[in-house]
Amino acid sequence: MEKIKHLLVGTKFRAIITGIAVFVLVSLLDLYTRNEISVDIFYFIPLFVLTWSVGWRWGVAAALGATVDWLLDERLFSASYPWSLNILIWNAVVRLAFFLLVVLLVDQVRTLLLKERSVSKLKSMMIHTVSHEFNNALTGLSAGLFLLRETDPEAVDETRSRLYTSMDGSQHKLALYVKNILNEARMEEGRFKVERRVVVMRDLAVSAAESVQQLFLQKEIKFSIEAPKKPVLVSADGEALALVISNLLGNAVKYTRQGGKITVRIDASMSPPGLMIFSVEDSGIGISLADLKKITAGFYRTEEGKSEAEGFGLGLKVSNELLALHGSRLEISSEKGKGSRFYFELPALPPSMKKADGRP
Repeated sequence: MEKIKHLLVGTKFRAIITGIAVFVLVSLLDLYTRNEISVDIFYFIPLFVLTWSVGWRWGVAAALGATVDWLLDERLFSASYPWSLNILIWNAVVRLAFFLLVVLLVDQVRTLLLKERSVSKLKSMMIHTVSHEFNNALTGLSAGLFLLRETDPEAVDETRSRLYTSMDGSQHKLALYVKNILNEARMEEGRFKVERRVVVMRDLAVSAAESVQQLFLQKEIKFSIEAPKKPVLVSADGEALALVISNLLGNAVKYTRQGGKITVRIDASMSPPGLMIFSVEDSGIGISLADLKKITAGFYRTEEGKSEAEGFGLGLKVSNELLALHGSRLEISSEKGKGSRFYFELPALPPSMKKADGRP
């Protein structure tokens, strides 16, 4: 299809030739059929081709040509038909107005799409630039924090310990924001590609939990992972799935109050067609039924969520889109004031699929 499109309207010259050829073909068809059938609507094809691919001026020229062609056909080749001059002119004016309206609408749509593409490209460039600078700053912060800890005496006072914990939490949140924004931009542009390999779900959960360990300690949250003794394996993009789990855990920590509880559960049935269910359950503020359908749309946060913690409301949207690329989706079970459960399903692989390097 793309090859045919490129062949016919790949350049302005080709679009003009295609438009003129279609116009001549429709004109001949109109002349041949006379008044037996109406072919006026087929004039929209060259109008569309020329306006969309070349510009409104060529569209207007095609509209004028179609009107003149119809007028000559009726006047010269259908003289036996009882047209009065006034009726003939009126019909010609109506057709011209209709053709010009089509040209105007097509040109408006084309202009809006080109503007949208331009804005989208600019937005993408800005996102990549800002994300790059953020990454550089985060690398510097991480290195600085590491050096401070290494050079401090073993007995660190309580105030400094709290500062380190706070800096760790801020660094993790910023890194997560950058990843979410970058992946959202890649998915919008269609540049995100899923690279599947064998992934151990418990390893991803442990890694994600370690990155927010300081937040667990800071809020005195009881955290646990419940998983089968045998490794639960799936075929997925490890980095994408790690971001999903980090988003879910980060979200749970954010909205679970002091002294709360968070549980990660990994359930799998190894009998065909075996499914793996990964869930994050918390004892947080919960979500009302009215808000459940909105929170995965992006940049939406409940009123309770806004008062409880900061954020952009992008993490769940990105997670849902990453899961969609794996043929899954993010499910939410929650009740206001009674905590939430976020979970997704993926086909489970037999343990024999895992090799030493973690690949099939």
